[in-house]
Amino acid sequence: MRKPKRSKPASYAVGYRRPPKASQFEKGVSGNPRGRPKGRRTVGALLQEILGQKIAVTENGRTRRLPALEVILRRLVNDAMRSEPRALKLLLALYDRYGESPESDLRLDEILAEDREILASFLDRQPGNPDVKAKLPSKGR
Repeated sequence: MRKPKRSKPASYAVGYRRPPKASQFEKGVSGNPRGRPKGRRTVGALLQEILGQKIAVTENGRTRRLPALEVILRRLVNDAMRSEPRALKLLLALYDRYGESPESDLRLDEILAEDREILASFLDRQPGNPDVKAKLPSKGR
């Protein structure tokens, strides 16, 4: 019986982590020609993009470009002022949720005073502070 002809040079041994030359990627040709597929955009991302688009609006004879969200909110306010019950209910709910109230206003001076107290108490407890060593009991006694 005749031996089959080898198409490979004798110097290349096929085996573990050494695939046949015919099945290897060619030089200069990508192994992933289409690339990674692009992911789908989320509903939130699409909504943000759409509501952020500028729309031409004419007010008092002057054209302005406003974000779509602002146009929607302005129209909601106008509808509520015309006593449309649905618009009024929605506007009041939005105002309750996002409107500013005196209780939610932060007073910077009060926050800073509270932060100063916290930092002072923290520094009093630091082991490297010389005033603290006098207050702490010694280990050897």
